Amino acid sequence: MQVGQPSSGAPRGTIEAIAAASRESVMGYTPSVGLEVLRERISRQYAERYGVEVDPDRVVITLGASGAMILALIGCFDEGQRVGLPQPFYYGYRYTMSTLGIECVRFDTSVENHFQPTISDIEAIDGGIDGLIIASPSNPTGSMISPSEFQELAVYCEEKEIRLISDEIYHGIVFDDEVAEVTGVAFSNEAIAINSFSKYYSMAGWRLGWMVVPEYMVESISNLAHNLYLCPPAPAQVGALHALDCREELDSHVARYRKNRDILLNRLPDMGFDRFVAPHGAFYLYCHVNHLCEDSVDFCIRMLEETGVLVAPGSDFCPESGKHFVRFSYAGAPEDIEEALDRIESWQR
Repeated sequence: MQVGQPSSGAPRGTIEAIAAASRESVMGYTPSVGLEVLRERISRQYAERYGVEVDPDRVVITLGASGAMILALIGCFDEGQRVGLPQPFYYGYRYTMSTLGIECVRFDTSVENHFQPTISDIEAIDGGIDGLIIASPSNPTGSMISPSEFQELAVYCEEKEIRLISDEIYHGIVFDDEVAEVTGVAFSNEAIAINSFSKYYSMAGWRLGWMVVPEYMVESISNLAHNLYLCPPAPAQVGALHALDCREELDSHVARYRKNRDILLNRLPDMGFDRFVAPHGAFYLYCHVNHLCEDSVDFCIRMLEETGVLVAPGSDFCPESGKHFVRFSYAGAPEDIEEALDRIESWQR
């Protein structure tokens, strides 16, 4: 229950498409921004899912969402500039910024705001920021920001010349209509949206993602991509084109995640894990455990050694207050979730 990786594989249509293409093509280099047909299909998806018109030329296919984030950070910020990262956050962002010489400005969010950043949070940052990364649904909390609050934040960032980077890699994995799924590029022409085929599309190891950037940035991002990794993997692009049309199969995975979430919400409180914000999406539950332990790292190690169940300590996602939290991943099969909970329940007695 630690790794954020779907237990299902790529859609059947993806496997079949790659098998057919491999018999007809050498799968050579593609353009650095990706196959034109895939960029056009992703552009159409923004209209279909969000009602947002995105020019295909603004879509850049990347080496996973991680590759997209590297391109965005290099392309938008100089060494020493400051990018805000609301806590808790996906730990990889912090280290990517450090490697690139960009100052990672960590700031706290609140349970009352579902661990999502607000304008007040940003205005309270000493020294200001040049950029902001926001994730909805988020890792590790699974929380989402409402469309109205997202719009206010995007407009504020554009007015203050704060580059907004919207991490949307868990889009598609949403469990109810309480908070609508929206994209950052719906609210600002200066925003950058990053997405991936790893989560909803169950193609984690295929290392393929995409980003939507302002038109004036396409050439520079393309040149960066070409010099960093030449192009995204050709087979993955062929498969991804077909994965976009496998919604029925992929939505069945979301139904499984919802079932797993409900199993956790039903059983964990009786084991003492009763302090959390119920997630709207993704496949994580971020629990406060200070009443169970003093340090979540030690707690997770002890749980692993004594039960064989591994969860992530919150310090991965927030260096300070994270020691009071653990993250459960429920991306696996329901029977595995039940088995893990049975072991934890016996251990807690």
